[in-house]
Amino acid sequence: MYSSSQPHTTLLCTLGGKPRIVTLTLDLLLARGESIDQVIVVYPGANPRYREAYQRLLGEFAGNRYFGRTIRLRGVPVRMGEQTLREAFTPAQVNAVWGTFQRTISELKAENQQVHLSLSGGRRILALVAFSVATAYFTSGDYVWHIYTPDAVSAALDADDLLHAPPGSDVRLIAVPFTPWVSHFPGLQPLLARTPAEQRAYGLDTVPDADERARCRDVWERLTPAQRNALRALCATSTRQQAAGQLGISVYTLDDHKREIYRHCKLAWQDEKIDQPFLQRKFRGFLKYLDEV
Repeated sequence: MYSSSQPHTTLLCTLGGKPRIVTLTLDLLLARGESIDQVIVVYPGANPRYREAYQRLLGEFAGNRYFGRTIRLRGVPVRMGEQTLREAFTPAQVNAVWGTFQRTISELKAENQQVHLSLSGGRRILALVAFSVATAYFTSGDYVWHIYTPDAVSAALDADDLLHAPPGSDVRLIAVPFTPWVSHFPGLQPLLARTPAEQRAYGLDTVPDADERARCRDVWERLTPAQRNALRALCATSTRQQAAGQLGISVYTLDDHKREIYRHCKLAWQDEKIDQPFLQRKFRGFLKYLDEV
């Protein structure tokens, strides 16, 4: 992980069966004078074609070097729970894609990194979900890119199985306009805070007093490991869909866990309205306390 005090720049790509989308985008960014420190590719890792594309990319970054530059490549396979996805077309699978991009992008922004997001590779659903997450976390210093490759150039690259365009090829990067909501509405930042430092800055992690802590612990000890994970996700996100996506489970499975959590909370706080904001008020600080003791 990079130091949050020193900005770095990451190229984040959706990856399909054509690894050249990644290398062409990187080549064009470097030609523009961008200083890229790492490339992250998100892909359904159980798909043999996509896995082969990632393996081929690894050869371009041997020893964390890319044409004489220090650039590392990191693959992020999309997972749903313990399962690595092959495709993403069911609601649960799409939620898992959302959770993957939410975790990846929020971590990059928590590290104060500039992000270039490339949406041209892989399944369209990956690009749509990535763009949705990016609008929530990106600032005016980040970029979203689509790559344009003329048909003749694309055919030539296919014929020779090339990862890099010949000099003079009319391959272009097209900047995709977007609204960086955090830049325009700073009040959203506390809702997106993920790191302990950010949470302290926005007062989201107040440690409960001894009585409240005892109630929280009583509920916590009655929960199964899966229910505890659900509680953590509900405290860290704004909606049940986001919580399910973070865990890589369906919203229906999350609701099963949530009902049990609410039932135990009702026994501990009989006069309180039990909902997701309640969980966040009561348990955010407790979970931080739990992680530190």
